[in-house]
Amino acid sequence: MTFLTDYLSLIPTQNEISSPYIRLRDLPLIILVGLTGVGKSTVTDRLREQVHFTLLPNRRQVTDEVIIAVLQKEAGQAVQTVTDRLQRLEYTARYRSKYPGGMAHALSRLAVDINKLPPPIFFDGLRGVDEARYAIRYFPQARFIVLDAPDTVRLNRLLNRGDDFDQVKLDPVAGQNTLPALQTIPHIQTVFSEADLQKISQTTAHLPVDEVVKKTAIIVKERQNYDSQTTRDYLTHHLPSGRVLLIDTAQTTPDRTAEQIKQWLITDLL
Repeated sequence: MTFLTDYLSLIPTQNEISSPYIRLRDLPLIILVGLTGVGKSTVTDRLREQVHFTLLPNRRQVTDEVIIAVLQKEAGQAVQTVTDRLQRLEYTARYRSKYPGGMAHALSRLAVDINKLPPPIFFDGLRGVDEARYAIRYFPQARFIVLDAPDTVRLNRLLNRGDDFDQVKLDPVAGQNTLPALQTIPHIQTVFSEADLQKISQTTAHLPVDEVVKKTAIIVKERQNYDSQTTRDYLTHHLPSGRVLLIDTAQTTPDRTAEQIKQWLITDLL
């Protein structure tokens, strides 16, 4: 379903827009930053119970309708939905190499009818230092909420959330034990230590091996594209504390995280 409607539109190449549309880059956005499984959706749901805000179409939708669609059109291909998450990550990497800033660049190409989507406006979300660097430059009024969690925690959440979006096409590993199957994932040692893999194989023994391997491959592929530590360091180095908030969601509950965000925003929003 398209989100480019009568309240949100793609800015033409010549960068011209007409009233009542306003570029998102000219608004004081609240931008969530974090990888898969850090809890962005859960925290957003909890925050809605405490703060009234407008939530823009999320990263998945922008990827579908701006990033993937643009690349397919430029390649002379028919625009079609891509469901494989590893393939989607390849598309976003290609977009980022062509348009520095990746998702932040795509977001800067959107304009909103402020009469129909009143502020404060949240976007979920950005990833990686390239997107952070671009966002600081092109969204000078934006504030950033960085949610983070260890890779093992993110994997556990991915395995337990039952999201249909988490689809991956990999060769079946039926008949294999979990540990050797995990070790076949390309570049897995750059993300998980041997001790991590041992623990993952033990704690997921009750799950199908295929499912564990596919979800782990998502975490590994995503970390190849985005370095969360470098992103955090860049944002905190280039922004004052009033514009960036860091939260380790493995150390606090979603309700407490939402309360912390509310208190951080309260001066400007309430």
